[in-house]
Amino acid sequence: MRISFIGVGHWHATEFYLPALLDLGQEIVAISDPDQQHVDRVAAEMGLSCPGYTDFRELLDEVEADLVFSSAPHADMTEIAAELVRRGQPFHMEKPMGIDWRELEPVAAEAVEKDLFTSTALVSRYYGVPAKLREMREAGELGAPCHYYYRLFAGGPQRYREVGCEWMLDPATGGAGPLFNFGPHVIDLFIHLIDDVGEVTARWSHALYHEEIEDHSTIMMVGRHTDAVGVGEVAYTMPEGYERYFSVTTDRLHVGGAQVTDTPILIRDGTHVSTPGVDPSVMYAYYVEDTLRRFEAGEPAIATIADMVPVLRVMNAAVESAESGATVEIG
Repeated sequence: MRISFIGVGHWHATEFYLPALLDLGQEIVAISDPDQQHVDRVAAEMGLSCPGYTDFRELLDEVEADLVFSSAPHADMTEIAAELVRRGQPFHMEKPMGIDWRELEPVAAEAVEKDLFTSTALVSRYYGVPAKLREMREAGELGAPCHYYYRLFAGGPQRYREVGCEWMLDPATGGAGPLFNFGPHVIDLFIHLIDDVGEVTARWSHALYHEEIEDHSTIMMVGRHTDAVGVGEVAYTMPEGYERYFSVTTDRLHVGGAQVTDTPILIRDGTHVSTPGVDPSVMYAYYVEDTLRRFEAGEPAIATIADMVPVLRVMNAAVESAESGATVEIG
């Protein structure tokens, strides 16, 4: 398959996506980034001999691709997505696909109208526990949800300076800190498994690193139709590594633990349900392979641009709540 890659300066390009694409034998036909140094560095690191551009539109004008992989500073994502949709170009884009849901919504609507293949990396959907819970929800076996919790903690923000992604530390280009980095996963699974979000209350802290972005965000979501309460916590507070905890409680079942795959779901009749799934250590490689498979098979992606719109809306509401100290209702 012919693959172009927009935004190779994003750290996920060389950490996850390009290695996975090359391991799968895909042909990288062009790359771009506004910074020529990133273009040159990535071409050298990945052993690429394809054309490199600093203008993504020029890349799209000059090089045909079956599928485009795209990443960018969050503030630039919706503009790129809009251009890809306008051209009818199938694409993957890194989350969160923008910083304002009101700008992303019409782009998503156009993509849906065109029946265009789009994919975004809401990869927590692949884990064994969420995947089984979604299957149970679709089968009417989940029960009435009452509580949801998802925590994603990672290392400090200095790592983004070290990889040339300083824009992650500027709310004008990144949207926020961990809220706009890990928040999409936490919010998406509440919507995917529990309910649409009716109200949001958020608090955040800058006490650890004193950056413009927050160190830690706590988001409380209330279901629009169920009144289920969901709490998400995302942070850059770990000295190193990652910390996860995931939990869902309904009137039929409970599941909780640090492992999001292979943790049994406990049913209230004394039985349990196993949850085999994708291991976090290989998640992005699996996502790339599955995205290519779905595209070739004419199937929708695991998550699309349309799925990102309500997630981004909750993220915007969380920023508003954290800044104002008030609960924000979502109509």
